Amino acid sequence: MTVTASFIDDNWQLHKKVISFFKVKGHKGEDIGKNLLRCLTEWGLDKVMTVTVDNASANDNGVAVLRRQLQGTNIAGGKYLHMRCAAHIINLIVQDGLKEVDLSVKRVRAAIRWVKNGTSRLVKFKEIAEEEKVESKAFLKLDVPTRWNYTYLMLKSAIAYEKVFTRLAEDDYTYVIDLSEEREGPGHPDETDWDRAKKMADFLEHFHDLTVRVSSSLHVTSNTFFQEIGEVHLLIQSWMNSTNNLQVSMGKRMKDKFDKYWGVWHTNKEQEQETESERDSERRGRGKGKAKEKEKENINLLIFIAAVLDPRYKLSLYTKLTVEEIFGEERGQLVWAAIKSCLRELFDEYRQIHAPSEVQTEVNDPNQSSGTRQGMLAEKIAKRMRMESGSTNTAKSELEKYLSEDTEDRNKKIDILVWWRDNAPRLPVLAHLARDVLAIPVSTVASESAFSTSGRILDDFRTSLTPFMVEALVCAQDWLRRATPIDIKENMEELEMMEKGIKFFLTPLCICCIIVKFYSLLRFLSL
Repeated sequence: MTVTASFIDDNWQLHKKVISFFKVKGHKGEDIGKNLLRCLTEWGLDKVMTVTVDNASANDNGVAVLRRQLQGTNIAGGKYLHMRCAAHIINLIVQDGLKEVDLSVKRVRAAIRWVKNGTSRLVKFKEIAEEEKVESKAFLKLDVPTRWNYTYLMLKSAIAYEKVFTRLAEDDYTYVIDLSEEREGPGHPDETDWDRAKKMADFLEHFHDLTVRVSSSLHVTSNTFFQEIGEVHLLIQSWMNSTNNLQVSMGKRMKDKFDKYWGVWHTNKEQEQETESERDSERRGRGKGKAKEKEKENINLLIFIAAVLDPRYKLSLYTKLTVEEIFGEERGQLVWAAIKSCLRELFDEYRQIHAPSEVQTEVNDPNQSSGTRQGMLAEKIAKRMRMESGSTNTAKSELEKYLSEDTEDRNKKIDILVWWRDNAPRLPVLAHLARDVLAIPVSTVASESAFSTSGRILDDFRTSLTPFMVEALVCAQDWLRRATPIDIKENMEELEMMEKGIKFFLTPLCICCIIVKFYSLLRFLSL
C-alpha cells in the first residue's frame, strides 16, 4: 500500500509526499483501514480532509473504518472523507462503452497485427509510407484489451497511415486473403471502416485528454473538476442522441456507469422508500430475497466546494447551470441546495477553529467607573450578545463579502494558490478552508507512480530487500525528487532546524489529504 499526503503549506505551495509504502497482510477493508490509521498515527495526523482511493469494495470498507476512528477529530465528522479516483471512474465508463466493440476497430487491430507479424511486411509497409509521404513520426501500435487508452493510441497511430493500408490492399493480395473471413479474420479495413475509426478516435481523445488533466500531480485540479464531469456528461449525451445504433448502445452503457458514480443524486427519502420496498420483498419471499444492498453514496460535495473557492466561479449562475446540466434541472436544484448548505456548514466549523480570537478588552462602563458592579446575569448575557451578534456577524460577513464580489473572468488563467495567498489577510477563515479543499487530489496517480518506482528498485538482483528498506528507498526518492529548495542565506534558522532533525513537512496540526493505492506486492517482497 502507498500512502501519499497532499497539502498546501504556509507559503501556498502544493506538496505531495509519499509518507508510507508498506506490505498489508490481508486484502479486507478492515485490514486496509487499520493499516492506514496506523500510518496516520505514526505521523501524528488526526485531521484528514479526504482519502482518495479507487473503487474497489475493500477500499470503501477501509475508508469506513477510518471514518469511524477519526470521527471525533475530523472536519465535518468525516462526512466528506471518501473521494473516489476520477481517473478510475473514467476508465470504468469508457471500458463499459467499449464492450460494444465496432467491427471497424477489430479490422484496424487485425491489420496492424498483420503488418507487425513479419519483418518483410514491415519493410514493405515502410516503403509504401515513404512513397505516400506519410509524415507521422509515431509508428503503428497495438492496443491492450484491458486498457482503453491504448485503443485510442492504436487508432490514432493507424489513422495517420490510412493511405498506406489502402495501397497495401491493392499491392499485396496476401494481406487481403489473410484477413478475410475465409481465414476466420474480420476482413481488412475499407474506407467506411476508416471513417468509423476516426469518429471513435475523436470520441476517445476527449476521455484521454480528460484523464491526463485530472491525473496531474504538480498543480491544483480540484477547482476545475466539476467542469470535467460536465464534459463527460455532454460527450455521452452526444452519442446517445446519435443516429448510429452502435454509438447509441455505447452511450447507454457509459451513461449507466456515469450515473452510478456522478450523474444521480440520491435523497434520504428515496433511500428510505427503497429500503422499505426491500423489506416488503423479503417478507413476501420469506427471507429468501436478495441480500440488502449497500447504501447508495452521492458524489463528494467537496468537488463543488473547490469550484466555489475559485474566484472565477463561486456560487455564480455558471456554476449553478453546470450542476443542473449534470444532474438535470429538478435534481440539480437539490444538489445546488446541498452545495450551499455544505459551504455554510464548513465555513461555520472553520470559523470556530480559525477565527481571530476576540480581543479581551473591556469597554469602560459608567456604572463600573462609579463603583457599581453589574450582576452575573448581565455579564453573561452581554458576553453572549457579543459572541452571537458581533463576532458571528463579522465572521459570516467574510463569506458574504467573498461571494458578493464580482467573479474573475472565467476564461482568465489564474494561479489560484497565488490568488488566495494575496487575499488571505482579508479572508483569513476562507483561506484556511481553501488550503484544505484545494489540496484534495481527484486521482490516485501520485500514489501509482510510487509502484513504478518500486518496480525499478525491486529488480531481479534486489529481491531480498526487506519491506522496511523498500519503504525507506521509495519515500526517500520521492522526497528528494520533490525537495523544496532552501535559500541558505535567507533561511539559516530553518537550515539549522533541519540539521538538528526537528524540521518536518507534516506537523501534528496539519490537515492534509491522503491518497491511498493498494497493490499486491507478494512476489516482490518474497524473501
